[in-house]
Amino acid sequence: MLNTGAGDAEMVELRKLLGKVVENAPAKYAPPGRLAWFCYRFAVAFKAGIPIADAVHLIAGDDEYFGKHLTCIAHEIQAGIPLHRALANRGVFPPYLVSMVKVGEEAGVLDTVMESLATFYEQEDNLGHEIKDALMYPLILIAMVTAVVLVLTSRVLPVFEDILAAAGAHMPAIARMLMSLGVAVSRNILWFAATPLAFWLGFWAWKSTPPGREKLDRLKAQTGILDGIFPKIYSARISSVMWYALESGLDVGKALEMAAEVAGNGYVAEQLARCRQGIQQGEELAECFNATGIFPSTFVNMIRVGHEAGELPSMARKMAAIYQDEVHRTLQAAVSRIEPALASVLSIVIGTVLIGVVLPLISIMSSMR
Repeated sequence: MLNTGAGDAEMVELRKLLGKVVENAPAKYAPPGRLAWFCYRFAVAFKAGIPIADAVHLIAGDDEYFGKHLTCIAHEIQAGIPLHRALANRGVFPPYLVSMVKVGEEAGVLDTVMESLATFYEQEDNLGHEIKDALMYPLILIAMVTAVVLVLTSRVLPVFEDILAAAGAHMPAIARMLMSLGVAVSRNILWFAATPLAFWLGFWAWKSTPPGREKLDRLKAQTGILDGIFPKIYSARISSVMWYALESGLDVGKALEMAAEVAGNGYVAEQLARCRQGIQQGEELAECFNATGIFPSTFVNMIRVGHEAGELPSMARKMAAIYQDEVHRTLQAAVSRIEPALASVLSIVIGTVLIGVVLPLISIMSSMR
């Protein structure tokens, strides 16, 4: 009899791994376009002085997407639950939105926060459409070229090799290499398709563990990829929270505590907690930010100028606008590079395959003379 004990054990481990991945998979949040419209209507209601419970009832009756959620939120608010916690309980609102709503409630600027969130999610929705438009044509072209290349290298080139062998000639080296690669891929297509999936599952499982999440958060905070996009995102978020908090009369320590909840990065939150401790011990705010090694020098310098001039709230407001614009422009620049980069890669692949196909044809024609 065959010993299947090891195989059964491996299947059990695989099921455990897949279970962890599914358990830790991100929730399905509402799309940015819906969130932008949601936040905008609440901003208008709050600016008009409508109480939170009445605003929720008003919007729930005219919202097909969030209507059922808003009805539940209204009941929770009437039961004394804060708006941010009621939103979090529904599971369709992103953590950033929930954290910012909490900032707005504590700082008393919920209308301004909702208006800012509406602009943020509107920009995110526009960017998502730009990315889809930029990737759609190249991805379709990649799929078609991949299929053609596999057919040429695994079906056509072996026929050329047989013809050349019968004529006493040899396949050119580049054609032989492409043929071997194409045959290997076609024979093991399932393995080649499963390998990236296995790597993705392994990465997701690692990312879901506390050590993996900590290392990834640290990498994002300290990396310079995409022109330092992650430090810019954290600078924009922290500046926004500091503006709301300080403008409402809260102190810097409380502002940093609120910013840590909005940052969306555990490592950044730890560094902000250290900044709070440093301020309590008499250190300068700008030096505390500089010691983290996360924030751009411009951010630190503007904090220093605003703090020394006694205009930290207005400076935080200006920094929030600057870095939100920086993040948007950086992402747009990255999207604009995607299509040319994919086109360049495809050109190289197609050129190599054409050379690999044409050279055997030339050899066949030469052997027939």
